[in-house]
Amino acid sequence: MRRLAVFSPFAEPPLNTLHLELRTATARQHQDLDAALAGALDERRGYTRYLLGMLALTELLAPAPAAVDARAAWSEWFEPRRQSLLREDLRDLGVLPLAHGLAPLPASCWMGANYVLEGSALGARVLLRAAQRLRLRDPGVPLAFLQHHARPGDRWPRFLERLQTLDGRLREDAVRGARLAFGVVAEALTEKESA
Repeated sequence: MRRLAVFSPFAEPPLNTLHLELRTATARQHQDLDAALAGALDERRGYTRYLLGMLALTELLAPAPAAVDARAAWSEWFEPRRQSLLREDLRDLGVLPLAHGLAPLPASCWMGANYVLEGSALGARVLLRAAQRLRLRDPGVPLAFLQHHARPGDRWPRFLERLQTLDGRLREDAVRGARLAFGVVAEALTEKESA
């Protein structure tokens, strides 16, 4: 099959190479996290661990970066409602999350770390179905965060478009940020809940 010329209105969109770099650089962490969550939402304890992991990620992303360009991205992409819904769901489960005491995220790493949160919304649709099945067996399971996080929308393609505008050192820092974010979630999945 012949490839269409670049100027054609039917040409494929340009390849998002930073997305591919991030996906490749974090593939092992992503697989490990998927393995840790496999079947976890079949019971309340696993669901709670998932919420704790997501809370740690939103806490990492919550402080507004000092750098002007990173602050612009933060104001466009950070959604405080996610964090409040996570806290509400955990409270409804009778869990008082421990403060994570995370070191501030370098401003240049923010978009890479946010890649993990925005990408998790795609998987949240599958996790929501699992959590809904859990709720049938355990009616007290709150679903506010997952229902919000899994809602359809155009955030992911818009985020990938914005991500592709990073260049030079910011690309390397995005990879560092994504690796850091996966690590924060993985660590929080293993922490003990306090009642």
